[in-house]
Amino acid sequence: MLMVQPPLSPSNSVRASTRVATAAPPMNIVLFGPPGAGKGTQADRFSALYGIPKISTGDILRKAVQEGTDLGAAVAETLGRGGLVHDELMIRVVEERLSRPDACGGFLLDGFPRTVRQAKALDAIMAGRGGVCVIALHVMADVLVDRLSARGRADDKQRVIRERLRIYSRETEPVIDYYTECGLITVLDGHLSPDMVFKSIEGAIARSRGALL
Repeated sequence: MLMVQPPLSPSNSVRASTRVATAAPPMNIVLFGPPGAGKGTQADRFSALYGIPKISTGDILRKAVQEGTDLGAAVAETLGRGGLVHDELMIRVVEERLSRPDACGGFLLDGFPRTVRQAKALDAIMAGRGGVCVIALHVMADVLVDRLSARGRADDKQRVIRERLRIYSRETEPVIDYYTECGLITVLDGHLSPDMVFKSIEGAIARSRGALL
């Protein structure tokens, strides 16, 4: 059973933000959240405020396909049929991206890891780099369906939405279990307002980084 962390009070949030900004460990974040949880919004906001790159594996792969690179050619068919790119290739893509200078001081990973093998590979990549802070946004399925249906997109019909959520749960549950066993994950309440969710993320990161000092 997932234990959802309560949001911080305003005074605690200020202190948490200060710790995040000044603490020595780099800000290495892995953010999980089902479709409709607001993960993309939070990731963009956090990246902009703290000056760390948001690294979306989905964006990297789609761009590669559009640009016709070797990577794009390797994944185009798989993406076209809605499949998952195999672990070995995804690990190489993420390892290369995390080796770039802009990620040395921290990053926010969106869409990786998707399997336990990928999670273990990330552990190896991060050896000596301060580890990662893993955060999962929890939102009830019925709320997610309502949020996604309100967007009015053609692919967001209820049957399709519920299938997307089922696939997400099937893919990520073993990874979340892995991080839970490692004691690295914090589950936050995604039903709150975007501002409250953001403050909760700040607090979770501050606590995680403080534990490394």
